[in-house]
Amino acid sequence: MIASGAVAAAALLIPVAASGTAWAHGEESDESAVLVEQAVALIANNAYEDQVSERIDNALMAPHKEGVDLAEVRQAQDVIEQPGYSAGVSRQVKGLLLDSLGGKLPSAPKAGRPATGDETGTSVVLDEFRPARGISDGGDAVLLGLGVAAIAGGLWLSRRLRPPHTLRELEHRDRRHREAS
Repeated sequence: MIASGAVAAAALLIPVAASGTAWAHGEESDESAVLVEQAVALIANNAYEDQVSERIDNALMAPHKEGVDLAEVRQAQDVIEQPGYSAGVSRQVKGLLLDSLGGKLPSAPKAGRPATGDETGTSVVLDEFRPARGISDGGDAVLLGLGVAAIAGGLWLSRRLRPPHTLRELEHRDRRHREAS
């Protein structure tokens, strides 16, 4: 009995014990162009200044520097290392990094071929979308007013145009409940 229990436990543990290790971050690229693109993506996602600076440093030290204007990458590094990192500085650094790639991201799809695998299918890095909250302009106020008017009008019409027999049935039901109480 104990031996069969041990065999069953071992059989259940084999898939767990035999599986390989999966790393979420994978290996860091050794291509400057890919590292510059990652720095652009970090800027677009409001990463910390240190993270972007580290990625730029890695791009400058990477062994494969094809497709990157390192002078512009160094200029971006100088800009990011100045005190007072702000949204304006991040836009300037992003522009310099995109210019260093010649405006063409390494992950951009090849012409005439669909994106496959880990390719994004686009060569555009958009900034984070942050819509305005609440009533931000006159158009929002007009839409809110129209919505409230539509709800109020619908409630008024449902009361006004209710069939007469529905009202009698409701009154009859209320009278029965009062008599039963």
